[in-house]
Amino acid sequence: MSVQNAGIIIREARQKAGLTQEQLSEGICSVISLSRIENNTAGVSPSTFQALMAHAGANSEAYPEFASRTDFDCFYTLKRARFYLDTWLLQEAYDELEKIEQMHWADNRYYYQEWLLLHGRLQLRSGCGDPQQIFDTALSALHISRPGFNSFDFRNLLLSLPEIELCILLAHASFYLENTQMCLEICTQISAYLSNNAVSFLEKDRLLAENAIVYTKYLIKIADYRQAVKIADTYRHLMVKNFDDTPLLELTFLTGLGYYFNGDSETAFTYIKTAFFSAHSIRSCYATVCLNYVNSKLSLPLQEAAIHFETIPLVAFPHKKAIDTSAMGDGTYDLLSPNVLTLGALIRELRTEQNISQATLCQGLCSKSKLSKIENGTLQPDIILAQTLLQRLGISDLVFTFYGNERETRLTELHTRLNKLTLKDIETAQKYMDEMQQLISEKDVLYLQQLMIHNIFFEANPVTKTKKLFETLSLTLPNLDINCIREYRLSWIEASILNSFCSATRQSDSLAKAIRYFYKIFEYFDYIPTDILEKKRIFPVTLGILIRFLYAEKRYAEAIELNTFFKPTVNCSLYFAAQIYSHYCQCLAEECQQSKAAYQYGMYARYCYLLTESPDYATVITNEMKRIYNINLL
Repeated sequence: MSVQNAGIIIREARQKAGLTQEQLSEGICSVISLSRIENNTAGVSPSTFQALMAHAGANSEAYPEFASRTDFDCFYTLKRARFYLDTWLLQEAYDELEKIEQMHWADNRYYYQEWLLLHGRLQLRSGCGDPQQIFDTALSALHISRPGFNSFDFRNLLLSLPEIELCILLAHASFYLENTQMCLEICTQISAYLSNNAVSFLEKDRLLAENAIVYTKYLIKIADYRQAVKIADTYRHLMVKNFDDTPLLELTFLTGLGYYFNGDSETAFTYIKTAFFSAHSIRSCYATVCLNYVNSKLSLPLQEAAIHFETIPLVAFPHKKAIDTSAMGDGTYDLLSPNVLTLGALIRELRTEQNISQATLCQGLCSKSKLSKIENGTLQPDIILAQTLLQRLGISDLVFTFYGNERETRLTELHTRLNKLTLKDIETAQKYMDEMQQLISEKDVLYLQQLMIHNIFFEANPVTKTKKLFETLSLTLPNLDINCIREYRLSWIEASILNSFCSATRQSDSLAKAIRYFYKIFEYFDYIPTDILEKKRIFPVTLGILIRFLYAEKRYAEAIELNTFFKPTVNCSLYFAAQIYSHYCQCLAEECQQSKAAYQYGMYARYCYLLTESPDYATVITNEMKRIYNINLL
């Protein structure tokens, strides 16, 4: 994958930062390669572009481009592997990594570097990896871009995101190798580095949280338990606020350990049970890691609490020894190569592979003529249009490198921040929405659609809400007929609006009609090819609401049958997993001979709610299971 028009962007960013070509290219590519990129005689992969821009500390407008179809497939498969690893679907992650190896990493040493990073994380998460092998993997991967890397002095380097992640992995391995001094040095430098880095707030928070996991382990090791609780709990809370599940299980368990060693066993046990049962609810092997640690080192009755829960096996994955990458490419390539895949060409390939007409793909977004120009490369779309077209093709735009101008960048940030707010944050939301309104015009249909859906979120009247939702959806899908759902292609925001519309139908019309509509969304995802990276943004919401509505309609057996959709849906978000389990356990309780399963899923609901800082909901489900079904959740 490459970024179009990268040469001018990189040169301007380098000059603005006051860097020479030698300084900017250090650890990334040769000076000759950078010179060719800046002169637009060579393309550049997103990983290389991202690293160069990070070194220069700059953002700018740019579009993704690929050296070949293999380049795209390798790039996207890496992102899919990351998703599975982040959600503790380790076998699926390993399978994706195997596919990448079969593609020979698209002959890109930076794809190979990220692949090594993910393999090191896989070994760490499996609970079976050898710390020395993980250390060697991390160091070998760092040496691909930083041959002279010194773990005790890298604070002045300009690091790419994978390099930062590799440093954190190296610190983790150092901790398990009892090299606490190296662990501390790396953690301290990463924390200082990120505090002054220009990465997005969500990326920065995630990296700081991952670093905090290692640092908290170090603090527990040196018996600084008070600080351990402070660090782990601070980042645990931040990850809940950001709806980022990835580091949450570990931070919660470590918070519990801090309290335990501080002498507060009762609070400690709550946090430890929360980590254990939440991990078990998504079949994560971390549940077994927690249980084994408690059994061997703590005096807490976790074994007794988990008596009715099967042990999730720890699976060892083959270690991958690093290979010589000197013959691999650095992400640059010949722009005149017939294999080059522009953004437009990628859209055309995906559209034809799925047998979608231009009219269907661009409906409500742009004219067929404009789409033709985009596909043949004579016109670059606005970034939001490019993202929406990819979403309608079932591909997640979130994994691509899109650098927007100042206006586009701010609109994207406002939209992201609004998505993280709740009904209690109405004043902050109004401030963001007012700013969005000032930045967009009537012609900005897609941005206007975003703004409208944020406004509707705070609408209380169900009839008005349903009407506004349909009007918002009609901006890009005029006169949508949900009964003919297979004839459409939905973007993420269109599918989100449709979810909200179906949900609002319960109050504005009838529960039965709302359920019928939700089954239509199920039909869409069953019939239309949608990659897991895109589906995960929508389907957990759909499944959670449908189960809740089926429970309200007393269609318990029907709801229970939906458990076939739990994997990987519940792994996508523990916040939605809590909602799904809370009604699923009650459906099980209503069915004869299902009390054991009802208890199990009730426990999952209770502790997923606690994990995501929803104690009131945890109390409600606990009381309901006791009052109605005489089931005691521990």
